[in-house]
Amino acid sequence: MELKFKYSGRSIAALAFQAVTEQSEGTAHWMWMKELKLRPNIELFWWRLCNDAIPSNDFLFRRRLNNFSRCPRGCKEEENGCHIAGKCDKLRTVISILNGWGFQVPFFDNISECLEGLKKLVGKKSLIANMYCTTTRLVWKSRCKLIHDGIEDSVNSLAANAVSTSTVCNFINSYSDNWDVNQRKLFCSWHPPPPGWIKINVDASLLRNNVAGFGGVARDDKGRFLIAFGAKLMHWDIAQMELMAVLYLKNIIRDWMIEAQGVIIEGDNFNIIKILRLVMKTWKVSKIIDDNLAFLLDFNQVLFSFSNRDCNKLADVCANLALKKSFIWEDLSFEEIPPSFLFCLKEEYDL
Repeated sequence: MELKFKYSGRSIAALAFQAVTEQSEGTAHWMWMKELKLRPNIELFWWRLCNDAIPSNDFLFRRRLNNFSRCPRGCKEEENGCHIAGKCDKLRTVISILNGWGFQVPFFDNISECLEGLKKLVGKKSLIANMYCTTTRLVWKSRCKLIHDGIEDSVNSLAANAVSTSTVCNFINSYSDNWDVNQRKLFCSWHPPPPGWIKINVDASLLRNNVAGFGGVARDDKGRFLIAFGAKLMHWDIAQMELMAVLYLKNIIRDWMIEAQGVIIEGDNFNIIKILRLVMKTWKVSKIIDDNLAFLLDFNQVLFSFSNRDCNKLADVCANLALKKSFIWEDLSFEEIPPSFLFCLKEEYDL
């Protein structure tokens, strides 16, 4: 008598064949996805997503660790890989904002369609594919904030972070041997904010005799000059100076800044940027913020971004000019604007 073992109406051989096939397909997908040169945390997220290892509500429900399998955002669909990779309303809203900025990011209805679509973008439109993968991971991270903190990032904030995180400069090091000096320079300089946003770069400078200065410059999404400032004082802590540069922004706020879609405040001191990010995150939960930073709430959106020194050159020029005297320039017609500032502005604008 021949025995046939079955599981859920299917033979063990069929299930084994399906498992081998799915593993082969997953490996094939992963080979071309590696070409996108995603950031390590985003790469890990997509590896887990392709291998059904994301702790979604559906994942937890199937393992009897949760009694709710739908999207926590109220999408009224099962929160599985297909939903996370394409059908979530939050993801589609963020992609719509990116498309409004001119990026032409595609929409997908399921993970299979997503993987096939991303594969076609590799090469000619790798940046768009990178942006889609980055956006998906940021939306998932925001979803986790909603679960654990009861609040998540706004769609405009997610879109701006997706643009900032997925730019080519994030993975250009993998190709550095194939780029000449001028091309490397292109990816080691200031990057404009998303359309409708303003970016304010800040920096500080400190001499041995404790003469200190901090300064900054605001530019629009086309790299055009908006306003620059600098302040001179006596101090001994460069980190405190970097923080004071941000606090000084309340003295240069103009109505057109408040009307912008958002403001990105960028500096090259990682610790200060980290502290300011934590302050804003705490405010979103507790609605309590230090009086010195309360002016930030006047903006529609505020993001704090860390950049290396090569991307913060003009702010560094302002900080060094402030060692001589304080200033606020609202247009380029001021006779006291030195050639060094104008040269650096033109250099980054041309790039």
